[in-house]
Amino acid sequence: MNKGVRVIHLFIVKQVLWACFDRLELGPSSFKNVLLLGYSNGFQVLDVEDASNVRELVSKRDDPVSFLQMQPVPEISEGCEGFRASHPLLLVVACDKSKIPGKMLNVRDGHNETQAENIVSSATAVRFYSLRSHTYVHALRFRSTVYMVRCSPRIVAVGLATQVSF
Repeated sequence: MNKGVRVIHLFIVKQVLWACFDRLELGPSSFKNVLLLGYSNGFQVLDVEDASNVRELVSKRDDPVSFLQMQPVPEISEGCEGFRASHPLLLVVACDKSKIPGKMLNVRDGHNETQAENIVSSATAVRFYSLRSHTYVHALRFRSTVYMVRCSPRIVAVGLATQVSF
């Protein structure tokens, strides 16, 4: 094995549905690079700032997660603090396993394309997970599938099949 590559097994995974690198905002000019992993049975956030010392920040076994993104600290607005005290926040696009149509079968090598498609098409909630309190602090529920989320310090945009909600 290559000496520069570390393999970590921190989570018993059924199926990986999402993986991306993002930045965890710790302060006005303080960031940490993280790896966001969404699974058919939860999600993980790994601190990858130091490749020789990758460590787990969050590991949650939960509903299937098809999309993850760190939310930047919101700009201060007059009269409304929102969830600023709960930051850093992770936006988690998830679904309820009981609402996934079709059978959840394990086939060759544990991969089942229909299962992944069913999970993604059943993702109708955007949950706001606080890395400070390790709890969900808010949720947005939609009647149609959530395909993606993008956020800035001012706006959270949720991409649905036929529209974008702000």
